[in-house]
Parts: sequence; structure tokens; C-alpha cells
Amino acid sequence: MPSYFKMEKLRTYDIVFSSLKVGQHEFDFHIDQSFFDMFEIEQDFENPQVDVRVELDKKNTFMDFHFTSKGTVGLVCDVTNEPFTEKIKNRFDLKVKFGETFDDSDDEVWVIPQQDYKINVAQLIYELIMLSIPQKRVHPDLDEEQAKEAQDILDKYAPKFEDDKSDDDPNKTNDPRWDNLKKLL
Repeated sequence: MPSYFKMEKLRTYDIVFSSLKVGQHEFDFHIDQSFFDMFEIEQDFENPQVDVRVELDKKNTFMDFHFTSKGTVGLVCDVTNEPFTEKIKNRFDLKVKFGETFDDSDDEVWVIPQQDYKINVAQLIYELIMLSIPQKRVHPDLDEEQAKEAQDILDKYAPKFEDDKSDDDPNKTNDPRWDNLKKLL
């Protein structure tokens, strides 16, 4: 995607706070695959359908942002390799203060230049969703029998190494380099 169109799409996630009154404000975003396509990073899920609400509490000298997300993504089960839909949700808070220069080195407090009038929340939404996707992906309908079946297949085709033989195995050959180290135990 040409950078002009990408920048234009990213503007959808600008929150112009300079014209807002002091107080509470809400912004809602629906996130689907087109959002993730803007980031050009390989993802390991499909069909994201996530609703994100950004609540802004504007004060005279700072702003509090409260992000919440709720939706679904398509994943592939680590055990059975079957696709399934996973419900996800997440939340985080960010305090934004005004200063001389931009500083986002703290995950919970950002400093933005005094003259800024808007903040783009696309990267924050991206991270919010990515952090809500589980690292271990197991189909929610997976029963114990299916899990055992899948593990048996994995064990059957797993590579066998010389070290896998038990100490009682008469066919196991000892490596003399390790014998002295074993004496230390």
C-alpha cells in the first residue's frame, strides 16, 4: 500500500483533543483485517473483529486515556491444527502530560509537546489487541481423548536421539566424556 494511502487511513485513529472541553469523551473503533494490513507485520491470526473504546478524561494540564477491547480472532489450535475462533478482551490506561518534547519511554505516562493538538492511537490499539492474543492456542472444544490422540501422533513422529535412551537400556552407549561429570553429582 503506498505510504500516502497508509497515512490517510492512519488519520482515522487521530483523536483531536484541542477542541474538546474538559471532561469525559468516548471514541469507538471497529478493527478488522484492513487495520492490521496497515502495519505490514506478519500476523498469526485471521479475521479479527474487535471493538475498541477509547475513553478520554481531559483535564486542564493532562489527559487520561482508558482503552478497552473486546472481540474475536481466528486462530489455529496448537494441538490439533484445527482452526477456531477465540474471544479476546483487554484494557490499559495511559496518562498524557504536556512538556517540551515527545517522550513515550514510559508505558503508562507519555509526554507530548505543548503545541500538539491531536494524538494518534493506532499503535496503541494495535498493541492492545496483539497483547490479548494467547500464546498457547488450544481449541476450546478439545477434549482429553483428542488431546491424547494428537500427542500420540506427535510422539510417534518426533525425532529420536541417542540421548533419549534410558540409563537402563543395554543398547545405550556411554560417552566417556560425560562419565567424569556424572561422578560430580
